[in-house]
Amino acid sequence: MLLTRALRRVASVRPAALRSASTAAAVQDATAAVVPKPPPDPKTVADMRRPEWWYPKARLSKRTIIYHGGPTNSGKTYHALEALKRAENGVYAGPLRLLALEVHERLNDAGVYCSLFTGQERREVPFATHASSTIEMVSLQERYDVAVIDEIQLIGSSERGHSWTRALLGLDAREIHVCGALDASELVEDLAKKCGDDFVLKTYERLTPLKPLPVLKGWRDVRAGDCVVTFSRDDIHAVKRLIEEAKPGTKCCVVYGTLPPETRAEQARLFNTEGNGYDVLVASDAIGMGLNLNIGRVLFRRVLKY
Repeated sequence: MLLTRALRRVASVRPAALRSASTAAAVQDATAAVVPKPPPDPKTVADMRRPEWWYPKARLSKRTIIYHGGPTNSGKTYHALEALKRAENGVYAGPLRLLALEVHERLNDAGVYCSLFTGQERREVPFATHASSTIEMVSLQERYDVAVIDEIQLIGSSERGHSWTRALLGLDAREIHVCGALDASELVEDLAKKCGDDFVLKTYERLTPLKPLPVLKGWRDVRAGDCVVTFSRDDIHAVKRLIEEAKPGTKCCVVYGTLPPETRAEQARLFNTEGNGYDVLVASDAIGMGLNLNIGRVLFRRVLKY
């Protein structure tokens, strides 16, 4: 009788013990599942010698990097943008909001739905297949057919060069068209090889020659299509007034760095439109990047900025 009771007690305790052991094992497994894994080796994460490793998504496919190199007014950016227009989807990345805005408008005017992303604004176009952005705002999360990186020589800038490096290494695109002076071609080719990408170099020559002019005798010698360059806002407005007084009926557009981008773009449109009376442009060196202008002659009132 006593033996029977003892056996029943063991039988009742054993399943409870097993249940407790199973519960403890489950808790242990669950605890192990939520405990984070140890971080990767800091030496690998902070290895600045191999920046191409920082963008593993872009390393999953072999890209073709096409370098359009040449001087101003050589058609290099035009050919890159034509490739962007023909693409199923794509992105443009440039150094200035003004350039991003110009490409945004050009693509939409050509029937290619394109959104705009800059540090100041977002214009999301319904059903857009393309995007135009400043270099800092370009997205590395999307897969593109064609990407265009403008003014690639700025990759050597001590202040903003990292943004061009990020875009060049991190964009996940079948083709990446980079445009700019030939100064950076060797660097871009070296980075392409490190990434395992193909590199193609296309060079361009100026479409129109540059010719030196004799010194003008006075403001009456300024003619339609001229751009007078000087380096201060006060001097720009003074020159504008002198030209309009010397040549009644002539109206001048003005462009300088502190003008809002929309105002600069509007002044450029006025100057480029024939027959509206705005035949002369007075500007600072702000016209050197971000504006396409139909200038016949460049006249320097000053040759030193500082």
